[in-house]
Amino acid sequence: MPDISFQCPNCSTSMSVSGDMANQLMECPTCKGTIEVPVRTRGHPPDSTSFAAKASSDEFLFFQSADIMVTNARFVVGAKTFAMRGITSVDLVEADEIVETQPGNPLPAIIMGVAILLIVVGFVCWMFYDFSFLVLVGSGIIGVLMFICAILLATQQRRVFKIVLKTAGGEVTAYKSFDRGHIFKIIQALNDSIIAQG
Repeated sequence: MPDISFQCPNCSTSMSVSGDMANQLMECPTCKGTIEVPVRTRGHPPDSTSFAAKASSDEFLFFQSADIMVTNARFVVGAKTFAMRGITSVDLVEADEIVETQPGNPLPAIIMGVAILLIVVGFVCWMFYDFSFLVLVGSGIIGVLMFICAILLATQQRRVFKIVLKTAGGEVTAYKSFDRGHIFKIIQALNDSIIAQG
């Protein structure tokens, strides 16, 4: 099989892998994120002229943005294509998803270190320097709060919006994004396409 050339969706690093890796998960060598190898070679997101060239004369374009296209015949998301005639309905699913901060961000580790140091200093002052027990309690509370803040900085929950296609064969999650407005435009185009099917 010919090699597949594509870009990491997270960091845009260009890479080329064996064609046998199509539809398999791999780790990006640059950002270390898990990505799915597309079925076919893809580089930069196609522009409107390339989509127009791919659409036949009896296809009507309802939506086009980056590597997403909705026509009356198909729904294209990157390397995946869904036939519109097989889609009975479209659902929007909202969920919270944990998003990690970019690797190499030292701030959470620094805050955790300061929090632990504060707790240890409070304990040492109480044990060896005859400080009040309130010093230990105060440094412990502040240390725990700092520790919690560091954990919240390291991981965040964000609302993710998923497009779920319902077909006779079941449901499939076709696309997800953190951008609610973008998702709504795609869903509107999908609904218009389903209506156009008659």
